[in-house]
Amino acid sequence: MSGRPRFLCGVVEGFYGRPWSMEQRKLLFRWLKRWGLNCYMYAPKDELKHRLLWREPYTQHEAAQMQSLIKAAQEHDVEFIFAISAGQDIVFSSAGDRLLLQQKLRQVAALGCSAFALLFDDIDPCMCRADRDVFPSLAQAQASVANEAYRELGLPPTFLFCPTEYCSSLCSPSPAKSRYLQTLGQELLPEIGVIWTGPKVVSQELSVALVEEVEHVLQRRLLIWDNLFANDYDCRRVFLGPYTGRAPGLVPRLCGLLLNPNCELQANFIPIHTLGSWFRSELWGCTHTNSTGTEASAELGDSQGLQEGYSPQKALELALLDWVAEIKQQVLEAGWTPLHPSTVCKEEAGLHPGTAEGQEALLDPQPCGTAPSEADQREPEPCAVTTGNRKRKATSVPEEGNGSRASAGGPQSPAGDGDQLASGSRESCEPSSAMPSTAGSDRSSGAPVADETVHSLGTPTCCSSGASTCQSTPLDSSDGRERGSSPPGSPQPGASTADVLQIPSGCKADPRPGPISQLVDGATTSPVPTALLTNGTAVSPIPTVPLISEEGRSDSSAPLTMEEARMLVELFYLPYHHGPQAQHLLEDLQWLRANSPNMGVPTRSPNSCVVAQWRSRARSFQQLCAQTCCLHSRFVHSAGQALLYDLHPYLWDIRNLLLAASAFVLWLDGRLLCDPDHKGTWGSCFGWCQSITAPLFPGEDAEPWVRHGGLFGELQALLPVGNSCDLFCHPPPLFPSRQLYLLHPLLPQDKGKLYQMCREGLDGDPSTAEVLAAHPNLLGDRVLGSFLSLSPEYTFVLEDAGGPCGYAAGALCAERFLQERDSSWLPAMQRRYPRELGVLGQGVLEEALLFFHTKPLPVPLPVLRRFPSLVQLDMAPRVQDMGAGCSLAVSLLSALRTNGSRGVFCQVSAADHQQLSFYSKLGFIALPLPWPSSPGTQLLGRLL
Repeated sequence: MSGRPRFLCGVVEGFYGRPWSMEQRKLLFRWLKRWGLNCYMYAPKDELKHRLLWREPYTQHEAAQMQSLIKAAQEHDVEFIFAISAGQDIVFSSAGDRLLLQQKLRQVAALGCSAFALLFDDIDPCMCRADRDVFPSLAQAQASVANEAYRELGLPPTFLFCPTEYCSSLCSPSPAKSRYLQTLGQELLPEIGVIWTGPKVVSQELSVALVEEVEHVLQRRLLIWDNLFANDYDCRRVFLGPYTGRAPGLVPRLCGLLLNPNCELQANFIPIHTLGSWFRSELWGCTHTNSTGTEASAELGDSQGLQEGYSPQKALELALLDWVAEIKQQVLEAGWTPLHPSTVCKEEAGLHPGTAEGQEALLDPQPCGTAPSEADQREPEPCAVTTGNRKRKATSVPEEGNGSRASAGGPQSPAGDGDQLASGSRESCEPSSAMPSTAGSDRSSGAPVADETVHSLGTPTCCSSGASTCQSTPLDSSDGRERGSSPPGSPQPGASTADVLQIPSGCKADPRPGPISQLVDGATTSPVPTALLTNGTAVSPIPTVPLISEEGRSDSSAPLTMEEARMLVELFYLPYHHGPQAQHLLEDLQWLRANSPNMGVPTRSPNSCVVAQWRSRARSFQQLCAQTCCLHSRFVHSAGQALLYDLHPYLWDIRNLLLAASAFVLWLDGRLLCDPDHKGTWGSCFGWCQSITAPLFPGEDAEPWVRHGGLFGELQALLPVGNSCDLFCHPPPLFPSRQLYLLHPLLPQDKGKLYQMCREGLDGDPSTAEVLAAHPNLLGDRVLGSFLSLSPEYTFVLEDAGGPCGYAAGALCAERFLQERDSSWLPAMQRRYPRELGVLGQGVLEEALLFFHTKPLPVPLPVLRRFPSLVQLDMAPRVQDMGAGCSLAVSLLSALRTNGSRGVFCQVSAADHQQLSFYSKLGFIALPLPWPSSPGTQLLGRLL
């Protein structure tokens, strides 16, 4: 490759999926020029005439577009490489196929292109019979076609070849012993460059030793096709982190490196920006190597501190600064506003759930008065909830072995000791309301019994076969774990004492603990009561976290900040590493899961310190979830249209999952059944709430697509219904909404608000106003009364800025629930709402009254045996976000599954098509069981 004037470094559009548009590619060229990159390869796998219809020449219109693209690249000093992928069906021995291939390449050459690539990746290595009769091996057949095309094009200065064995893991048995690579090295003309991806398809690291090994076999320098940020193999993953894992000194051993990025162009700002930083750093180190581009290196100067070597974290900070400015500029240039103003919260703020009457606030919100630093461009920032006393790391990727030549005293992560997420430290915004403890006989005062004749359920147990109980996690105080001390980027929950609750020294067991101190990373904060009493009902001290503080209201329309951009990157970091935000989410949920039996009913840990530690960790997890939900709302409001539509589906998925996970963690406190009789509950059978003795996730030797879903998939696997993928696969809304939601178990003050939601639209109707004024709870009792009275511990509430907007209610043992409803609750309702109420002809009110005075139809016994739990979900008409409804369902089904349920059913009117559609999207199906006594009602069910 001695004739090449410069090292090729840039981007290859080589992913599967929708190709980029002309405008997107022109934006890419501007990025490449801006950051000192010099090459673009056109190789979109799903562009028909690149791969599937490679024989067909471009039409006149298509040729004009291609010429315009080539010209745009040249105007930005970017070398345009045209690649064609003919390997799927080419007949190597066919003169006709060879001619068509050469004609296609000559057509593009006539448009101004002077660099080409033949790609034989991802194809069947078996040749057809006609080719086997002519060529002794696939390598010889491919080399023959490549050599002929290279000569026909007039020996262009850049001509690349992608082999079928393009990484070490695809070589048989190894690169050094691969007959295929050996043959290519001998047969390919020496001027033809060979493409290589590294040890794997998606290589975590690239070393000089491996490059030299393959170079020796192929007898030429390689061009690296780097799939580090490729996400076409997993629709739930996108990678926003810095370019990393490439050893220093690679450039002298290569002829080029092209990054195959995310399918979403806007997601590639930081990956390409940091690739430019890496390239400039490498060129600086190669200043005295004439063959690697000293001309470009001389232009760099030392303004970027390149003499210190490439640091991924320093490069990330520079990229974040530019990205925030770019986002702001895109919004200003487009004059873009949120797509669906009707969905925007009127108060431009988040949720602030109040405390119940008579309750005191557990945690007072702290002011966020610290001014942002220059790194945030002196823009006003909305207050973000921070995670207690936890010190944030800037990344979970270690600097060692990642190609950095920076000295130990060089620039460090921006969030070191005493520094939080943003460059300007800010106080923590803590919550101010409490959660109810409603398991067993401790019933929520917000769900009062309709009459003194209604019986308490006591501690419920599922009556289905196989119902059982969770076992307690043993305590081990010998090996405490500090927060964030697990190996960086490790997705594995682990099986050691890291998952076991550690009892701080000096704590004594106390079955009736008094006020306790929160324990966060060993630090104590202001004491909070273990339980607050409201009308004699115990209320859990784990509060719901407000999503944004009062100080954030005035700044909710501000541009996206440096802190928020960093948080977004940390959620979607790299294929083999999580950022700190994602890592802490996983660690917290894993730890809470492993130690949840200590919070069960009956209690397994009377020690007040154990309870305090679990609740403190739960608060920390809630705060992280609140940060992410707030980030989703801010991103929808502050991002430009192109960036929003590229990244919103990923952030929307994470938000929905964390809404459900946060509510489920709150539910675990005092509602998890731990029966000492060892009946074999789901928890003990499947190890959900025990220390993990085997990794849930694959090791680092696997390709990243094995970790299906990335952060989303790992969080999903930690939920009890994580194996029910149909609960988590829903398309994002066409019009993104910045509405903030809060999802939590039933609070004492929720009953009245839920009842108000049930009668929405009827209060102003003159025909029903008189009856509703006299009996305001009529509709609420009809819809929710039995669940709130007999099974409040399985009720979840969804709130938006206007109050409750949805609910999910359930009964663990439907057979017992229906018996109690019929024997005690309905008689109480009949006394409260007599037949002579005077609602005849008033539609829904008449139906409610008839429900109370009509003998209930028995549910078929096969349904109760196969689907032992009953559920009911509904949302207010103003909720247009399907994701919020799915989060409701996941939280309720997780609670039921944890306590032993194997299946759930619901009763829906056959005429209610909206409800039928909603349940079908959650995986419910119509049960094929005869129910002749109720022709207007349909039974739907699903297994857990």
